Amino acid sequence: MTSPEPDNTDSTADPYWQARQQLALAARQLNESLISADIPPERALELSGELSHLAASLNDLPQVRGLMDMVGRRPQDGIDTIMGEFVAMAGRSHPCSPDLTWHAEPNQIRGTVSFGQAFEGPPGHVHGGWVAGILDHLMGMTHVHMGQPGMTSGLTVQYLKPTPLGQIIAISAVAEELDKRRTEVKAEMRCGETITATASAIFVRVDRARFGIESP
Repeated sequence: MTSPEPDNTDSTADPYWQARQQLALAARQLNESLISADIPPERALELSGELSHLAASLNDLPQVRGLMDMVGRRPQDGIDTIMGEFVAMAGRSHPCSPDLTWHAEPNQIRGTVSFGQAFEGPPGHVHGGWVAGILDHLMGMTHVHMGQPGMTSGLTVQYLKPTPLGQIIAISAVAEELDKRRTEVKAEMRCGETITATASAIFVRVDRARFGIESP
C-alpha cells in the first residue's frame, strides 16, 4: 500500500471541501442506514431506483480519474490535501471511511477512530480487514510524516481482542528509521484500557515521482 500523506492538512476552511465532507458524511449515514434498517422488498426496490437515478445524475458531471487527476483540477490544494480528502480507508471526503481523527507528534501519530454497524465482522465487532487497514493507514502516515513517502513491504497484525463497534477506539503508531531506505513502524488499537490489536510494518522509501508527484 502507498502512503503519500504527510500530515493532517486542514482543508475545512475551503467551501469546496466543506461541501464534499458534508456529502461524504451523508453517504456514510446512508451506508449505515442501509445496513441497520430492516427494509421491505418493495421499499428496497424503490430505493434502488432512486439511488440509481442519483448515480446517473452524478455521472453527468465532469469525471475525475484518480487522485492525480484531481490534483490537476485543483492545483491550489496539492497532493497532500487531495490525499487527506480522498485516500482509501480514511479520506475526509471519502464516502466509505470510518470516523477517524489524528494528530502528529515527532515520529508518531495518535488519534481515534469509531466504527459503525457498516464495519461489522464478528457480531458486534469490527471486521478484521478494517482493523488491519486502519492500522496500516496510520503507520503509513507516520512513515510519511517523517518526510519519507513509501510503500508497505511487510505487515503483521496481531488480533488480541475483538474491537467493538460504536466505541471510541484510540490508535497510535511510532516510527523508527532502520536505514536510508527502510523504516519500521509499530501501531496499536485500544478500547479503554484494553489493547485490541497491534501491528508492525516495514516501509520502503520510494521516489515521489513514481506516483506522478514532484519531489519538494
